[in-house]
Amino acid sequence: MRLKTTFLAIVAMMASMTSMAQEVAYGNLQPLHVDGNQLKDPYGNKVVLHGVMDTPSPYFNSWRWGNSATDNNVAACVNYFNKLFTAITDHEQGAYCNIFRLHLDPCWTNGEKNAWPMDEREIPYNDKGEIDGGEANFSSYTGTRLTKYMRTLYWKIAQAGLKKGLYIIMRPPGVCPRDIYVGGSYQKFLLDVWDRVTQNDSVKKYCGQVGIELANEPINVHMANGTDSDKALHDFFQPIVDKIRANGFKGIIWVPGTGYQSNYRSYAKYPITGDNIGYAVHNYAGWYGNSDSHCVPSEAIAEFGRSCPIIRTNPIVITEVDWSPQNSENIKNYNEFGQPVYGNYGTWATASTSKWGKAYKAILDYYGNVSMTLTGTGDYIDIDDYVKDNKRVVTPAFKKAMEAQGLDPYEACGVACFDWYEKYYQVDYPAAERYQPKQVVPENPFELSNEWFNPTILYDGSASHKSAMSTLSLKQGGCSGWRFDEEEGVDLSNYKYLVIKLVRNALKNTFFRIYDTANYWAEPYKLDMTGNKLFVIDLHDMKNASGETIDPSHIRIAGFNSAGADQTLYLSEIYLSYDGENPATSVESPEADVEIATAKHYSLDGRRISTNERGIHVVKYSNGQVKKVFIK
Repeated sequence: MRLKTTFLAIVAMMASMTSMAQEVAYGNLQPLHVDGNQLKDPYGNKVVLHGVMDTPSPYFNSWRWGNSATDNNVAACVNYFNKLFTAITDHEQGAYCNIFRLHLDPCWTNGEKNAWPMDEREIPYNDKGEIDGGEANFSSYTGTRLTKYMRTLYWKIAQAGLKKGLYIIMRPPGVCPRDIYVGGSYQKFLLDVWDRVTQNDSVKKYCGQVGIELANEPINVHMANGTDSDKALHDFFQPIVDKIRANGFKGIIWVPGTGYQSNYRSYAKYPITGDNIGYAVHNYAGWYGNSDSHCVPSEAIAEFGRSCPIIRTNPIVITEVDWSPQNSENIKNYNEFGQPVYGNYGTWATASTSKWGKAYKAILDYYGNVSMTLTGTGDYIDIDDYVKDNKRVVTPAFKKAMEAQGLDPYEACGVACFDWYEKYYQVDYPAAERYQPKQVVPENPFELSNEWFNPTILYDGSASHKSAMSTLSLKQGGCSGWRFDEEEGVDLSNYKYLVIKLVRNALKNTFFRIYDTANYWAEPYKLDMTGNKLFVIDLHDMKNASGETIDPSHIRIAGFNSAGADQTLYLSEIYLSYDGENPATSVESPEADVEIATAKHYSLDGRRISTNERGIHVVKYSNGQVKKVFIK
């Protein structure tokens, strides 16, 4: 039924094909490419990635490998990151990262003062009117240093990550000045950075595993003459994309938005063109209308969709996010939008998993195409706990500090993401063994067998199928049933009904859900099964909670859901039907039956009926043969 005999042949054929990402595997790390609004591996598996970001800076690394960005410390820096990569991918200790955002830190690329000419409008000034020497000041950028350290440092770090099973996203040195301009010196700076990076042979060779994030946190992007336009983002970043492609880099390019990477509305009108394009977004507590004091998941989902409409057309990666709960009444700092951030356990943003985190995770689960990297390795693991005395103990970030206060450490991003990442890893990882050839749908698509029935559409349910009954163990909030082809679904439009028969009445809060989308978090048709054991669903009258019609011509998911506690469901049979009683598989189609018009037609109760009356007919032919047929 699944064409198992052709599996190896199909895999071999697909492995020889060229995808948008070069077909070069780094160890077991399969190259990725963009397919619609999803990341896919070469076998067609949907992929969503989860990890951390970090920067090779002696200051930001708390002087753990040295006190200066010099050639003498290159080996120690690479060795330090190799230790971190070992920690964040240690499955035996519960760590499940598979992506790393690498900052090409300017402490290595800065050389002579004023080496790079800056547009006067883009020079960062502080509140005193003085030139700010921070990361938004790129006047000391020296291209030859980038080329050198791309080879001796940055690629060595990336290579260490790839060997540990981490996809890499490279981010340019520093951050964007507050105002940048089409044709300005910052655009020319980025053109030079990415020109040099994508001339590196290793970066090009493994572009299926290495991606590029074009800039970090643009705030305001203007046209060349200083005016504002919906076309500014496109005109600023499209030439950079074109330069990267001209250099032969075919991998995924992650494009930022304005407002510190929170606003992507103009891309809906003027998208970045070309293959393998995704968008890099940031998300912190207080953004998109949600915080600990106002946490409404549905509002977070809606506002994120309004701010980032490109989520419907391209994959997303949230390259900065973190949180830990408030532990002080003192204001620690003000965030990007001027909102006060109160003292916490060591993150940029202050929030709790059970409040703001609930809304944040709802965004990930609803859209289903959002990868993420925490803002620092120290937001995921306790780094000092790991590197100290070579003990190599992987402890989630903030866990010890919060437990010492008698608090639930799940409220911070470290423990929460240990939990989330492991669960996500079981579902959306890239691997050849996950590939399944396209299914040949059986006569009854709702076949009850281990081969077709999926007890783990959501959460780990189980099923036992016997001739007279299937026993389904449903997890609270989970779903067990059938997943059909993600692109085409299964066409049920030629049938009138779906009939479900249980052996015992369903318990409270039991539902049957039908989707015409592959996104489980979309609104389905939902049938309340509570207290009954026979159900007849009119396939041409299915609507979701918003009143939208579910199209029976391309059903992607159908299954049983327990919205209450864990429970057991005893299923007798489920089948498609023309009349709501008999299985359609026991009724033949008269399409090629030339004698049917001259045969005698009877209803199921024995009445003589017209040959064109709609429904199931018992047809008696002149040769004495009797058949059941369905007349449309």
